[in-house]
Amino acid sequence: MNTQKLKKVTLLIAIAIMIIGTSAYAQRGRNFNDNERGFGRQEFCQRIPDLTEDQQTKIEALRTGHLKEMTAYRNQMNEFRAKKHTLMTSDNGDMKEINSVIDQMTGVHNKMMKASAKHRQDVRNLLTDDQKVYFDARPMYRRGNGKGMGRAGRGQRNYSGYGRGQGQGYDQGQGLGYGRGAM
Repeated sequence: MNTQKLKKVTLLIAIAIMIIGTSAYAQRGRNFNDNERGFGRQEFCQRIPDLTEDQQTKIEALRTGHLKEMTAYRNQMNEFRAKKHTLMTSDNGDMKEINSVIDQMTGVHNKMMKASAKHRQDVRNLLTDDQKVYFDARPMYRRGNGKGMGRAGRGQRNYSGYGRGQGQGYDQGQGLGYGRGAM
């Protein structure tokens, strides 16, 4: 009898530890604020020395416009992905139509890369020569913070930047050129 009670208690303790561990791991998202993802006002400028308030304001305005533009592109890409998925999983998948959707996706991706390059140059044009050295020394394609973020983070897959990971990698980075996850 004592052995059965001991087994039950051990089993209950093991279940409790698993529940607590899972819950604690899941709670990580609550502490993952915008600054950690590179969206905080200071994050995108913090490694550029001696930014004036005027420069910060102008960079923030550029960044806001760029985020809006990239959101529209990402929404288009998501629509194309859904359409492609529908076509690919239909019983009578038309390759001509699938290829057309792929071509449209490529066109949107091309626009995203060009918008990102333009945005980076617009930000760069606001900087002094000394600040440009710091700005240019930063990688253009950040992959996150090394904790599973970026293209291969958290193991989720839906290809929208998150799909290559749950972080601010590739598409989700909006091509900011600064801060974590910038493209």
